[in-house]
Amino acid sequence: MSSGNIIEARYADVVYVARNMRALDAEEIWPVTIARTPETLALGTVRGVGFKFVAGSGGVPVATWGASPTRPGVVSVWMFSTDRWPEVALTVTRHIRKELMPALIDAGYVRAECWSHANHHIAHKWLEILGAIKEATVEDYGPNRVPYHCFSWTRSRLEREGSFNVRRTTGAEAAPDAAHAGATSTARTAADQGRPRSQRRGNGSAPAPSRHEGPELDHTVGLYG
Repeated sequence: MSSGNIIEARYADVVYVARNMRALDAEEIWPVTIARTPETLALGTVRGVGFKFVAGSGGVPVATWGASPTRPGVVSVWMFSTDRWPEVALTVTRHIRKELMPALIDAGYVRAECWSHANHHIAHKWLEILGAIKEATVEDYGPNRVPYHCFSWTRSRLEREGSFNVRRTTGAEAAPDAAHAGATSTARTAADQGRPRSQRRGNGSAPAPSRHEGPELDHTVGLYG
């Protein structure tokens, strides 16, 4: 894996991240997953249905993230990383905003949600940067009986806010940045796999997300890395 590269999740990369997971992610994930070891977590991640990616720095896997269908029209968004997260935080944030979320919308999903441990304040700030809203807090979420927050993105919310502007374009507008070309192709392929063949995109059309990233995205992401 080259520095800063985004690829589709592979077992060797995901298991490395799982074995070296940062403490806050471990506190959040292990009590509420059926996986009991880094190996079973990695295996379930790469074999699962949905979108899954890995980013590295200096040839070393650092973070893995994606979105897994849980109900018709609904996905669970997830991410875990090593302590080197600040090295890939901006790359991952841009990928989710520019590639993953538009791919989910284009695939027909109407809701994405992420459950986060009440103590994981870094994750909460990052989810808000990504546009998620803290929708609910529940108690006794798992055997440790600690509160978890539900952060979500919904198509209805985007429509009410007037920010539902993902559209199909052709030509130069549809061409991804060179740095994200491989990840874009992977996301679009994964989106098409869930469609009837008659509804799959041809080579000349693709969703074009808004390029507006909000004020000082680079600095803001750095603060919560």
